[in-house]
Amino acid sequence: MIALTLKRVVLLAAIALCSPMMAQAQSTTVCGPDIKNEVAKALEGASKLSLTEQSQLQASLYQKYKYCGTYDAAALPAADPFHTAARQCGAKVAYLGSVYYEEMSCCGYDPQRRTFACPVKIKQNFGFGAAPNPGSREYVYHCVADAAGVFQPVGDDSVHLANSVLAPTWQFAVVANAINNLQLVQPMNGVARRARSILSWNLRPTSCNYQPIWGNVLEYSVRLDQ
Repeated sequence: MIALTLKRVVLLAAIALCSPMMAQAQSTTVCGPDIKNEVAKALEGASKLSLTEQSQLQASLYQKYKYCGTYDAAALPAADPFHTAARQCGAKVAYLGSVYYEEMSCCGYDPQRRTFACPVKIKQNFGFGAAPNPGSREYVYHCVADAAGVFQPVGDDSVHLANSVLAPTWQFAVVANAINNLQLVQPMNGVARRARSILSWNLRPTSCNYQPIWGNVLEYSVRLDQ
């Protein structure tokens, strides 16, 4: 009986160690820094291209590497501290890509300055491009729901970062002003609005329904106080 119990424990332990969730959550990623370096390299001179060419390049890279986010997201357990941090911030994780390299668990809005601020936790010191340049960018794209409940874009911005010899983690921040669809953030009459913020490493989000490869999407409430 004892021998059978021991065999069962060993078998369960082996299954757990072989599980993708256990093997990949927090400690590994399906797409290592070599993949991210390829993306950073491909986008290095993108600013010299036309807007149409930039859009085509990003769309091509997205299709090629979107599996990176899908696999990593599936391996992250619901009990991961990232989900806990988002809940404590009063936010819902509306979409999850790979959060092995970076994550955004909280955002806020200043109605007087029409400014969003989102801390971005950088969890690795590699996978961001050569330092100090060209490095790469962390984009955050913001949307606010209209009267029909449809999210509309109001603003976006990014922060630059690169590989480092220092040990993580770090808290970067992306600060962005609301400059579009201002009727959704005015007047400042104390009403509540639903907001959506999209974190995406090096691939700039193109709509409020964008699903990042590296990053995540948060939904939360803001109030338009005067």
